[in-house]
Amino acid sequence: MTTVVRTHNRPKLLRAAAVMQIIYALIEVTDCFAAILMALGVLRNLYPALLFAEIQSLFDEQPAWLIPLFLFYTTLRAFSAWGLWNNRLWGFWMALIVSGATLMMAPFLLPFTAVEMLLNGILIILLLIGFFGDAPMLDL
Repeated sequence: MTTVVRTHNRPKLLRAAAVMQIIYALIEVTDCFAAILMALGVLRNLYPALLFAEIQSLFDEQPAWLIPLFLFYTTLRAFSAWGLWNNRLWGFWMALIVSGATLMMAPFLLPFTAVEMLLNGILIILLLIGFFGDAPMLDL
């Protein structure tokens, strides 16, 4: 029978992931406010030109449709950060799901989501290493 050796870095990695999630959520709060101000006509579209014209027109002409999307991601990130910080398993899964969903959505918002994809990749790696640690894939 194989004994799994747990590393002491696991809680630190999960805490780092929680901090990344809360910073990420705070950045997305600014996106929510920007979308609201763009919808009210107070602010013009400050986002760079996107690769897809359909999404670019959404940012330019109907930014109110972006508010639910931004609020969805902001809320999930904030709750997952809280769950990760308090060592809750649901926080891990929520963070993994929202980061995976962001990785799937981000190519449609290129070029300004290039850094976002990199950060989500780092976040997923932190989550997986922090959760699984040094556990072997198979008990041989």
